[in-house]
Amino acid sequence: MRVSTQQLFGRGIESINDVNAQLQKTQLQMSTGKKVLTPADDPVASTRILQLNQELALNEQYQSNIVSVENSLKLEDDLLGSINDVVQRIRELTINAGNGSLNSTDLTYIASEIGERLEQLAGMMNSQDASGEFVFGGFQGKEEPFQKNVSGSYGYEGDEGQRFVQIDASITIASTENGKSVFMDLEAAKNTFFTEVNPNNQSVPPAIITTGQILDQDVYDDFYPEDMIIQFKTGGSGLEYDIMESSTGKVISQNNAFVSGAPITAEGIQFEVVGDPFPGNPLAVPPVPGDTFFVQSTEKQGVLTTVEKLVYGLENFNSTSEGRAVFDALLEDTLTNLDNAETSILETRSQLGARLNTVETTNEQHLDVELLTMEVLADLQELDYAEAVSNLTMQQFILESAYSTYSQVTSLSLFDRL
Repeated sequence: MRVSTQQLFGRGIESINDVNAQLQKTQLQMSTGKKVLTPADDPVASTRILQLNQELALNEQYQSNIVSVENSLKLEDDLLGSINDVVQRIRELTINAGNGSLNSTDLTYIASEIGERLEQLAGMMNSQDASGEFVFGGFQGKEEPFQKNVSGSYGYEGDEGQRFVQIDASITIASTENGKSVFMDLEAAKNTFFTEVNPNNQSVPPAIITTGQILDQDVYDDFYPEDMIIQFKTGGSGLEYDIMESSTGKVISQNNAFVSGAPITAEGIQFEVVGDPFPGNPLAVPPVPGDTFFVQSTEKQGVLTTVEKLVYGLENFNSTSEGRAVFDALLEDTLTNLDNAETSILETRSQLGARLNTVETTNEQHLDVELLTMEVLADLQELDYAEAVSNLTMQQFILESAYSTYSQVTSLSLFDRL
């Protein structure tokens, strides 16, 4: 068979290129520390390596979620602990207020401190996390959950949402609590009520209605669960108001002359409508005919409302025997309601603790899985440097031999034989 000069040169160069490619691959393996550089190197191992890397990425995301959930739960637990401390202080002040030797001035001092504690409580309940989200606002994390209404009483503006985060393929855990379930939906000691200003009232700025208190629980229980409407009108003596049942429109009391801040009593309860300037609302004006105010019955009472009613009772203490009986009943109910608030807080903290335990256990499982996965991944793709160095040395020797052989073969010529 004839061997042309072109074939001779071509085969020599091809041999050198093959050895050089193997050498470069070995060098690249040593520089990266990986023995599988492309799927062509080992299709089965490459597929498994891809799966393991995906598992590691998912595991990393779960661990990131766990850090986020853990921080959120710990923040909530710390806040609830601080809130509980304030509630306990208010409870101590409530007990102190029951001292029969205290006069109205003494009770006013206690009311002043409790009022400060009320603002402290509201501030804690409106706490934000590191991202600026309100902790107890439910899904409404950008809006302050506990806000004062026109009358200066706190209401809940958040929702009942609860955020969940996936920390494992089969585990999704609640990372937040909404303020309604923890602080608002608390069983009241007895049937009670709350007051509201109709947002459609025409007086500007609107007159307010106070928190009020129960004067005779038996009378109010007979009226419960009916609600009241206080409607203003123009009468013979000027501005007057009627009190009616909400459901039937039945008139409870009518043609009452309005005096700003004067007690209004009906069905065993007392409250006031204030339409004159006062420190909390220096621009207040009286209601206009057609303005209405609501008294809503309820069997639940939020902790902030409980404290507001306590402050009202302290500031409106009546030293008569009847007034003392109303005041003592208020203190008793307040203590029960504060106990209910503490119970809710403790139950919530217990739930948070259980979730933290779940998070910790799940995180440990992820760390174990990560370690095992990394070991399997290392077996599949990490380079054996001792073997690689040996191969590199051999390939360099082969390459040098190929160069030498090529040089000798290509130097042969028929003219040397002539």
